[in-house]
Amino acid sequence: MKKLIFIVAIGLFFSCERSDVIPENELSQLTPLVGESGMPYAESIDNWNALKSINGNSYTYQTTSISWINLGSITELKVVDGIVTSRIYQQFLINETNGEREIIDSYTETVDNLGVNENGTLPLTIDELYSTCASEYLTVNVNNNTIYFETVLNGLMTLCGFVPNGCLDDCYMGVRMNSFDWIK
Repeated sequence: MKKLIFIVAIGLFFSCERSDVIPENELSQLTPLVGESGMPYAESIDNWNALKSINGNSYTYQTTSISWINLGSITELKVVDGIVTSRIYQQFLINETNGEREIIDSYTETVDNLGVNENGTLPLTIDELYSTCASEYLTVNVNNNTIYFETVLNGLMTLCGFVPNGCLDDCYMGVRMNSFDWIK
């Protein structure tokens, strides 16, 4: 019986055709993948590499997520010479009356314990975020998902992900960067 299930599973795997998946070399040609700066993925990553060569490979960035139930989080990552050196996380509830954030969980990780906590943005560099964007988020089934890719005026990616069509609440999967600063 186990052998039959294995053969059926292998057959299903090889019979699936992924013609609806966008090859990475075609990402820059897609209209929906252009952010408010008008810069497609391929141009954005080239711009990131140019900015990095001018400013160095040390920076901080923040990601934020907020749920429809007023639960949110902020993760700040610090990258020095291309290596993530710290991750600071805060989870909060937004008070419906006054809009203030009440911290309900937090942690700080350093090089010695980086990645031990499950909550928060993964400890990734911007280079790794671009790679994840191209391999996991921009290549989803375009018939079943709405794909997002946005950049700021200097071309840096700020949003890369997707929402399954028909999903109503907290469905976004991807990167959402809301703050970036170079470390001098």
